[in-house]
Amino acid sequence: MRNFLVTGLVAVLACAGAFGVFYVMNGNRALHRAAREGDALAWLRAEFNPSPAQFRAIEKLHESYAVECGNHCAAIMQARQQAAPADQVAALEKTCVDAMTAHFRRVAELMPAGQGERYLATVLPRVAGYQHDAAPTLRATP
Repeated sequence: MRNFLVTGLVAVLACAGAFGVFYVMNGNRALHRAAREGDALAWLRAEFNPSPAQFRAIEKLHESYAVECGNHCAAIMQARQQAAPADQVAALEKTCVDAMTAHFRRVAELMPAGQGERYLATVLPRVAGYQHDAAPTLRATP
C-alpha cells in the first residue's frame, strides 16, 4: 500500500511539473497582458502578428473609428436616458453594430494573409450579440 501511495504522489508531482514547464514555455505573456489590461491593439498585435506597417495602418484606422464609436455610444445612452421608444433605441444599436462590423472588416483587410479571416471569426460573433451595456472588451466569451 505504501508503494502505491508513493508512486501516486510521484506521478502527481511529475504531472504538475510537466504542466508548469509547458505553461511557462508556451504562455504568450504579451497576449495575456493585453487581455488583462483591456488593450485591444496590443492584443491584436500579439495574437495576429501584423507587420509594423500593417499595425500602423490598423492603429490609424482604430483611432479614427474611436470618435465614431464614442458618438454611437453617446447616442444610445442619451436615447435610453430619455426613455426613447424601443424601436428608436434598437435602430441606434443596429447602427452601432453595423459600424463595428464594417470597422472590423476594414481592419481584417489590413492584416497578414489568413489572419484577417481568423480575426473576423474571433470578433464578429461578439458583435452580433452585443448588448450595448458597456464598451466592447476582450472577454473570452461574447
